[in-house]
Amino acid sequence: MDKNILIVTGEPSGDLHGGKFIQELKLLDPCLSFWGIGGDHMRKEGVELIEHIKNLSIVGIWEVIKNLSKIRSHYKNILKNVEKRKPDMAILVDYPGFNLRLAKLLKKKNIPVVYYIIPQVWAWGKHRIKALKNYTDKTIVLFKFEEELLRKHGLNCTFAGHPLIDKIPPQDQTAEVPDQKGPTIAFLPGSRNSEVKDLFPIMLSTTEKITEVFPRSRFLVAESSNVEPALYASKNKDRSSQNIIHIKDNTAKILAQSDFAIVASGTATLETALANVPMVLTYKVHPITYPLIRSLLRLPFIGLVNIVAGKEIVPEFLQKKACPSKIANKIIEILKDKDLQKNMKDGFASVRTSLGGSGASKKAARCVYDFLKQI
Repeated sequence: MDKNILIVTGEPSGDLHGGKFIQELKLLDPCLSFWGIGGDHMRKEGVELIEHIKNLSIVGIWEVIKNLSKIRSHYKNILKNVEKRKPDMAILVDYPGFNLRLAKLLKKKNIPVVYYIIPQVWAWGKHRIKALKNYTDKTIVLFKFEEELLRKHGLNCTFAGHPLIDKIPPQDQTAEVPDQKGPTIAFLPGSRNSEVKDLFPIMLSTTEKITEVFPRSRFLVAESSNVEPALYASKNKDRSSQNIIHIKDNTAKILAQSDFAIVASGTATLETALANVPMVLTYKVHPITYPLIRSLLRLPFIGLVNIVAGKEIVPEFLQKKACPSKIANKIIEILKDKDLQKNMKDGFASVRTSLGGSGASKKAARCVYDFLKQI
């Protein structure tokens, strides 16, 4: 089929999954062409980018308000290109704050819309389910319970499984932190400028207390090329004597070498769980944003690992609780207690089984391709 497809995501995880998904779609039909908004992974697969995700990565209600004019300009740019290119279909990947409104605008133009990696409707309420039902033609989800929920509300929905299953093979569930003076601890501070600015200093400040207990500790920092390098460098000047190593765009390599991790809330928590690395989760947003989020959130956790597990298996340190001393104390407690490590890893094993089998991107691509043949 000689089809021209709009694809839009606004986050690094969406770009990663979108890139693999497009790769599988092009194996089904090399004649398909893609354009839209994404990052380096999608561009590598041949997507013509009209905007890079570096310019869209905005988190929080207050942050959105501050950037309204910029967000409006992105919508105008997409719609201008829609009029010019007349896509046969749109694929929206994650990024719900932006993509749900875009779905409404595209629906008005009678463009079929597929939503891949849906908003967390089970966490944020039924208004998003209603939006998906009204403005999309097909949804593809990562979790089985999402498919069951959406089908109850009459949506055309398919469960494909989670792409991370293929990226991270099963790990040794019995492995323990070595009995040594210094464990290796990963810092995963996120993939947005705002996240790294808020969370990386907190992570760095835990090193002093941890090295008091484990003098030979080393720390691996997961850098992202989507983040300004200065945000990593400037915070590290006073800690040159400590064993802090920076590795860019290779979280899997870092986790493979780590005994523990401090992780920013998001997909990275799932990646860490699948790598079987014990962790704590931390996150901070603007003080105005947080009360609004808590008032809307219907679940007691924000960590994806805890949400999927249905209970807290990973400690969460949010807002004022995101304190270096508290985080360091919890890390030391877990590193000293093999039972705590085992309980956490048992929880990780149950999370893996709930994410479906291998070939998630291939299943999602086949689903979209079959849908495309019908329109």
